[in-house]
Amino acid sequence: MIQRQLQYAFCALLLVLAPAVFAGTELRISNAWIREAPPGSSVLAGYLSIENAGKAAVTISGISGDDFSAIEIHRTVIENGMARMLSIGQIDIPAGDSFVLEPGGYHLMLFKPARKLASGDSVELLLHVSNGPCLAVTAPVLRNRAD
Repeated sequence: MIQRQLQYAFCALLLVLAPAVFAGTELRISNAWIREAPPGSSVLAGYLSIENAGKAAVTISGISGDDFSAIEIHRTVIENGMARMLSIGQIDIPAGDSFVLEPGGYHLMLFKPARKLASGDSVELLLHVSNGPCLAVTAPVLRNRAD
């Protein structure tokens, strides 16, 4: 718990210092949402789009949030006709490029929610940028993207 509080404090400090220190980093987050989990599930999936409008490559080194015990970046792969989830350590986004986390591809796995999350709720996620400030993102919980 203290480690998480220190992470948030560090990210808050970086947000204050960001304009001076990380002027070349320009990330834009859109289409963030979390799929509502079936009853009894301890894992949810999250999706979003990240655009790097800056002049330097950016690495998302991790994601955290108070509503989950852990958040991992995964990708779906099909092997022998079966879907598998593979954890990846980070997302690298070249300057002027974008990266999409979507159903059936790269996505977030959000483990052990601290509270019951239903369609209409929202959660805050922190994207940890290795060469820039942390980014806070609010993601609504939806039954499906059409909600």
